[in-house]
Amino acid sequence: MSRGGSLDALTGLRFFAALHVVLFHFARPALAPAPEWLQNLVGAGFSAVGVFFVLSGFVLAWNYLDADGRMETGTRAFLAARVARVYPVYLLTFLLSAPPTMLASFASNAWHVAAVKLAVAAVATLALVQAWVPLLALYWNPPGWSVAVEAFFYALFPKLARGLSRLKPSLVPVALGATWVLGLVPPVLYLALRPDGLDSVDAHSWGAWLAVLKFAPLSRLPEFLFGVLLGWCFVRERQAGVAKGSGAVLAALGAALLVAAGAAGERIPYVLMHNALLAPASGLLVYGLARGGGLLGRVLSRPWAVHLGSASYALYLLQYPAGEAAMKLERVLSPWVDLNTPWGWLGSVLLLALPASVLVHRYVETPMRSRVRKALQPWVDAEGASTRVRPVAPGA
Repeated sequence: MSRGGSLDALTGLRFFAALHVVLFHFARPALAPAPEWLQNLVGAGFSAVGVFFVLSGFVLAWNYLDADGRMETGTRAFLAARVARVYPVYLLTFLLSAPPTMLASFASNAWHVAAVKLAVAAVATLALVQAWVPLLALYWNPPGWSVAVEAFFYALFPKLARGLSRLKPSLVPVALGATWVLGLVPPVLYLALRPDGLDSVDAHSWGAWLAVLKFAPLSRLPEFLFGVLLGWCFVRERQAGVAKGSGAVLAALGAALLVAAGAAGERIPYVLMHNALLAPASGLLVYGLARGGGLLGRVLSRPWAVHLGSASYALYLLQYPAGEAAMKLERVLSPWVDLNTPWGWLGSVLLLALPASVLVHRYVETPMRSRVRKALQPWVDAEGASTRVRPVAPGA
């Protein structure tokens, strides 16, 4: 695999991580009769966001760092590529979410209060800063909070690269361990102090401090850093000429740990599952797949998996608009078909979200990515850095 090649297995992984999140939001009622371990596994879909954070750090390091940890492109070129990558679909789903968000706000508040709330939330969401304000994190197309977190990571990445170039490679294992521990500090402190006064905490719990723990970019930063460090290790390994295909055990072990932790359910505290606990397991899976991944890597590298993985970002952001569309579809078809059942609901969401994500990726995300990069090129050129565009892995 060359530096300019495609990490197809990681692209395929993105689809299953996004699907896990979608199933977490929409599939649990349908799985009520299922075995407990399967209910727990689907109920742990929130943890797939952590997989995305580790994967994001890894892929950015693999694409933009050299073996010495230095950026191989200018800061503006990097940021322009990030904006072109995430913002077109993000803006589209913001607009699709506007009608239900506005209707819900006006139904719950006086019109002037609703107008102020909507204006503040809209500005924060469009500026990708809603994750810094717990009450706004889920206000407008809830999955967008993680894109706001990623935006912070992107802004920080060039500075991280400058620090990484000063880190001795022999200290990377220590840095990985320290980063993981740092990520565990907030959830452990939350469990010890119980600042919200909640007797128990799960995916349905709400508290101001819990929201900060879950959504604040700084609390999720260690997971991204963990991925960056692993990605730099991979860059150095590839330069050293390590043979591809040695990652089967790592990938299988990482996947097994993630599945086992998800299936354990409430035996593992929710806040630990949500933040950082699974970063090493995610890292094993990502690193193993980058090396080849054995049988798992071959499955995730199949054309259908790569195609769906390329559309996974759209799937992730379209899930709530698809849910709104599914409710409207149920009302339209109710005289002939009863979709107001757990399986009817889930099937409607998936039948709408999956094709829509592929179409949005093809007709919005891909062409708009090129157009936005072209529009930002004068700003990039003004930096005076090299404007050479290196090929990047899909989803980078």
